[in-house]
Amino acid sequence: MGRTFFFGSIHGPMECRLPVDVDQVQQGWNCFLSHPLDFFESTHPSRLQVFLNRFKLIDHSIDEVIWKADQLGPFSVSDAVKLIVQAGNFPSPAWPKVVWGNNVPSKIMLFHWLAIKQSVPVRVILFKRHILPPNHSLLCNWCMNEDETIEHLLLHCPWSFKIWAELFRWWNLRWIIPCSVEAFSFDWFYGMGLNASKYWKLIGPATLWAIWIARNDFIFKGKFTCRSVIVRNIKLKVFLWATNLKLCHGFQAYVWDQNPFLLFS
Repeated sequence: MGRTFFFGSIHGPMECRLPVDVDQVQQGWNCFLSHPLDFFESTHPSRLQVFLNRFKLIDHSIDEVIWKADQLGPFSVSDAVKLIVQAGNFPSPAWPKVVWGNNVPSKIMLFHWLAIKQSVPVRVILFKRHILPPNHSLLCNWCMNEDETIEHLLLHCPWSFKIWAELFRWWNLRWIIPCSVEAFSFDWFYGMGLNASKYWKLIGPATLWAIWIARNDFIFKGKFTCRSVIVRNIKLKVFLWATNLKLCHGFQAYVWDQNPFLLFS
């Protein structure tokens, strides 16, 4: 009996045959090459044989791949990240707690993550990736004064800032917007107070998404949405999410719109 495996090579396949006795598994591999090896390839068979000799094949069994980081064997990204962090002594980032599992739709969570990772396709990012031509304008469509970066579009543009300011007035808050989306995310996640934070965990991502959708509608559809409509849609969308999460009730819509602090006073 025998088993044959084929390994890719620059010039052709390399055939490796393992002779297997019916009564006893022979420890070792015999490699038969289908072509002469070049000098730089001559060390590969011996290195391959040393590697394979660490494994003992059991006859009459199905080959399978087992992920050793998990006791049950299946691979998971979370286990891989833990291994990388442990091996390299990398500090575990804190922003995943702010983004993932935040009870907002997956597409909005993904957009929030892209904004933190500086991967939203605004004009400056597209220019750096050589998608926009060199002579293309990088100015923000709303203010036409500064280049369209992620932070400028979503946070600091006068047009976007007025949306945030109206939401702050709605909650009777005074807040200075930080320089990055990540820092601002920590503000609404941890800094609004325990009762307000559970609502702002929804309001923050919803506002980022609403600003991005309004920007795309203006560029690709020629549709301009006024800020009051955007704010009203944000309030309605978040109220529906909060109702589904049992943070408030449907009959409290008027209270939500006028003075949301009464919901937990």
